[in-house]
Amino acid sequence: MLVPALLAVAVLGCSQSSQQERIIPLKASASLLEARALLENYANGSPVTSEADSFDVLVEGVRKEDPKAANTLSEVFKKIKENPGARKGIAKKALKELPEAEPRPPAGNQYPTEEESSSEE
Repeated sequence: MLVPALLAVAVLGCSQSSQQERIIPLKASASLLEARALLENYANGSPVTSEADSFDVLVEGVRKEDPKAANTLSEVFKKIKENPGARKGIAKKALKELPEAEPRPPAGNQYPTEEESSSEE
């Protein structure tokens, strides 16, 4: 008799009614944000270093969200690899061609405060 009662308490105590699901929509893929940041660095004169080895991975990440932007990035990164000295001009031109990426929300507490939680109930 004691075991079934404990099981019932454990199951009922963890009901989903006390939990809230939060969905945070993403405006732009993380890969596109990363690619734009990389191109901005190149446009500002940063050298091409070991990150060039991951260009293909970055392009494939963008391809999942925006195939047209991925094709543009693929060509841009190919040009930069072939001629790293021209990276500044190539990157500036590419940034104009790529879709604008929404800025990331500021880092902070992603969980609601007590006031926010109580107002939702």
